[in-house]
Order: sequence, then C-alpha cells, then structure tokens
Amino acid sequence: MKNIFTIAKTTLKLEIRDRIIYGILVFGIFYVLLTLFLSNLVLHELPMVKSFALAGIFFFNAIIALFLGTTSFYKDVDRKIVYFILAKPVSRAEFLLGKFFGLCAVLFLTSLILAVAYLGVIAWNGGGFDSLGLVAILLQFVEMALFVAFAVFVSTFSSSLLAIVYTSAVFFLGHIVSALLDDAKQVGISGVKYFFVEALYYVFPNLEKFDARNFAVHQIAMPADSFVLALLYAAVYITFLLSAAIWIFERKEI
Repeated sequence: MKNIFTIAKTTLKLEIRDRIIYGILVFGIFYVLLTLFLSNLVLHELPMVKSFALAGIFFFNAIIALFLGTTSFYKDVDRKIVYFILAKPVSRAEFLLGKFFGLCAVLFLTSLILAVAYLGVIAWNGGGFDSLGLVAILLQFVEMALFVAFAVFVSTFSSSLLAIVYTSAVFFLGHIVSALLDDAKQVGISGVKYFFVEALYYVFPNLEKFDARNFAVHQIAMPADSFVLALLYAAVYITFLLSAAIWIFERKEI
C-alpha cells in the first residue's frame, strides 16, 4: 500500500508540472467564466448558464483525462522511470495502481478548480450554492476515473496513438449504447442485428449513468439509488479494467 501511495504521489507531482494540463485548465476556467456574459445574452436564464458551464467542465475534463490516460504510461517508459521503479521491491500491480490513483488525483484537482469557478459563476448570477451542480461534477469525475482506467488498460498492450483511438472510441460508444438499445427495441430490430446491439450495450461501459447535468440544470434532486448504483457500476468496471491491465502488464516484456 505504501508503494502505491508513493507512486501515486510521484505521478501527481510529475503530471501537474505539464504545461499542457495548465493550458487546458486555463481554457476550461475561461469557458466557465465566459458563461457570465452568456447570461446577459439569454436574459439571465440560469438553467442555460448551468447547462453550458457543466458541459464545458465535462468537455475539458474529458480532454485532460484522455491526455493523461494515454500518455502518462508511455512517458514513464521513454524516461526510463518504469525501469527504475520496477528495479526496486515494487510489483507491476503496485506500479499500475499507483499510476491510476495518481492520475485520478490530478483529475480531482482540475475538477475541484473548475467546480469552484462554476460555483462562483452560479452565485454571481443569483443561483446561490448549487449543491446539485456539485453532484453532477462529482459524477463527471467518477466517469473520468473510469475513462482513465480504460486508457491505462489499453496502454499496456498498444501504442500511444492506438490508445488514443481506442479510448476515444469507447468514450463515444459509452454515451450512445443505451440509446442504440432503446432505438433497436422501438424499431423492432431482431435476430443477429439486435444481438449485436445488445452485445455492445453489455460490453462497453454505459457512461450515461454518470450524466446528472439535467438534474442540476432543472434543480431536480437525483434519486439516491441512481447515484449509489452509478458509483457501484464505476467501481466494478474500474476494478475489472485494472485487473485486466495488471494481468497483461505482468506478462509483458519491457
């Protein structure tokens, strides 16, 4: 456990020094603050401001998660850091878990900074303290953690470029699989085609489970069971992905 914490701490320190992270974060903060001017254009309609701000936080955090998840492992290989770490009494499982938790720590910090900017914008527009908005941002962070877990998984057996392609594809499919299955049922698709759509639904992560933006925008409390199930779903999926990543990494020659 100590080794995992040390690697996570080191990963956090290394990644927050990356200027690209700062660049993306600055654009994210700028976008959230830009909704202050947007509120004047839409006659101070607070729901519209919340919708745009939360969507912006999701977008910029997704970019950070994609960048971190698909480059961090390869940077450690290029810099020979992985060889130095594994030469010590550190298992490969501890290395991967440390990397994952370190990257999640970076995402938590960026989410926290953007959340503060969001709360400031909402309060400035007379919306007070938006607790539902914080819940939506928290679930976005959980989704990004799953996103990073998948990126770490594919990084153990593919190149950096392919990792970006695979992770982006899964991210896209994860947001449409539930809609595809619903459409297939409504249209009445059956046989092999329906089986294929159903397989996509169960194989790929259903990322729509983490979308609570509509609840925050319309000030509707998210059902507690939906919130808990989303967290459990993420925990199970992340555990599976990291277990598979460890299994592959322990059999890989580096």
